[in-house]
Amino acid sequence: MNKSMRRAGFQDKRRSGNGWRRILLTNPLMTLAALTVLLVVGVAICGSWCCPHDPLTPHIDKRLAPPSWQYPLGNDALGRCLFSRILAGARASIGLGVAVVLLSTLMGVAVGLVAGYAGGLVDELFMRLADIFFAFPEIVAAMAIAGLMGPGTMNLLLALSVASWMRYARVVRGITLSVREREYVKAAQLAVVRPPVILWRHVLPASMPSMIVLATIGLGKSVLAVSALGFLGFGVQPPDAEWGMLLMEGKDYILSAPHLSFYPGVLIMLTVLAFNILGDGLRNLWNETT
Repeated sequence: MNKSMRRAGFQDKRRSGNGWRRILLTNPLMTLAALTVLLVVGVAICGSWCCPHDPLTPHIDKRLAPPSWQYPLGNDALGRCLFSRILAGARASIGLGVAVVLLSTLMGVAVGLVAGYAGGLVDELFMRLADIFFAFPEIVAAMAIAGLMGPGTMNLLLALSVASWMRYARVVRGITLSVREREYVKAAQLAVVRPPVILWRHVLPASMPSMIVLATIGLGKSVLAVSALGFLGFGVQPPDAEWGMLLMEGKDYILSAPHLSFYPGVLIMLTVLAFNILGDGLRNLWNETT
């Protein structure tokens, strides 16, 4: 029995590995997206240490200078190196996006597990609360919450997390409703196993693949939302750098110095696109292996 189980597990892993290789080899766009995500994450982790110039030091004599050998992406309105500010701002943009996904996923998973397993009035209450949040676009809800709490990195994180937990809760609730009816869960209930133990051992593992796929897709949305609110002044505050704030700083010079807005905008677009393509690839792989 144990040998057959181990053999089945090995075959599942082998099929999963073959699926990954098949997708990466037959889908160059997926491969490019994965490499882009790795590059962006690497820049977010190490970018502030690789800046060729201090991203906070102004050089008024180089104000609005175009790209050059010394300053590859030019200089901003205060003469600061735009390339260095983009590298330094990656940590805020990507880091905040990842933090938003982690926090909103934790909130959504907790709500979905409790609602799906408890059922009845608890389920109805949580789902009606989710419907209220779903009635507003996430970015609009986040703007309202951030406007009430005021600008700042932590307020931006909380605002975006509170505005985006519902989609995770919906998916986890659906999986929980299905898993709680299975025989091994019924057996655990008859053995008087506590609900938190059942949720941790049986229900949560069944939800993890869907959560990974949903979180990967959500990363692109979170990075875009962080940049959008940063552009509106709700996120990272000057003189620190963040991609959305760099867009905001360059909008007044769109005709005289278009490079100030062009490079941050292209980076935001490519990052969001890469996360979305990678998330779609993960979803296809999960559909093939189930």
